[in-house]
Amino acid sequence: PGYGLLGEERVKAFFSITSNHPAFVELERKWISSLYFDRGMNYQNSRLEVISFSRLLDNYIAATSFDAILLNCVDDYQGVVSIDDVRRYDLQLAIQIKLTEGSNRPSWLQPLLIVVPDGKKPPFLERFLTANIRELHFVRLADYYAPLDRKVLTRTSAELGRAVFKDNCLFCHSINGVGGNKGGSLLEKFDFRLDKEKRRFKDTFLATHGQDNANKQNTKQFLTGNDLETLSEFLSEIIKGE
Repeated sequence: PGYGLLGEERVKAFFSITSNHPAFVELERKWISSLYFDRGMNYQNSRLEVISFSRLLDNYIAATSFDAILLNCVDDYQGVVSIDDVRRYDLQLAIQIKLTEGSNRPSWLQPLLIVVPDGKKPPFLERFLTANIRELHFVRLADYYAPLDRKVLTRTSAELGRAVFKDNCLFCHSINGVGGNKGGSLLEKFDFRLDKEKRRFKDTFLATHGQDNANKQNTKQFLTGNDLETLSEFLSEIIKGE
């Protein structure tokens, strides 16, 4: 999909930077720690060989025309991070990951990996732990999110849920062709028009995305307070318009 772009704009927007691009050889590499990464994965003393994400973007004129990077991953996961966040938090891209002996490493935890260096304090979101990245594309956030944002929501709670979905769910559960599909469509798995299905969704989420799951995809840590309820309200309004 071109996310609303046509012709030359579409070609530019999907200009791809792949992990075997010469820039990954030419840019300075260094080993760092990341308390943000260790917290997200429940590790200690991990070491990551990284290059500067900002320095990589500086090599491409196209980056000045767009405001975000779409992260296509090997396992049908799709992240997105704004260029502003890349620069504000000095985000890095790991090309090697070294864990302490005995650490459980899930199959998806592979380079390229977004890394938050120590001393930076972005909000704690799944987008800042995107792994197994195979290519990066320049996009405009407004165009990328358009299929989600064009839906007029009637409740404030549903609007809050839309933000929760963008920050935590879109990477694995696409809607209207936006996002990854590693975990399949939530709208196909649950009928959010029914209260009993909303309860089943919450129970399933807590069972599969808690800290003890085998894949270490502890999405529960990114959701707080009433996030699951507002998320259900958003999905309820979306499915009514399907």
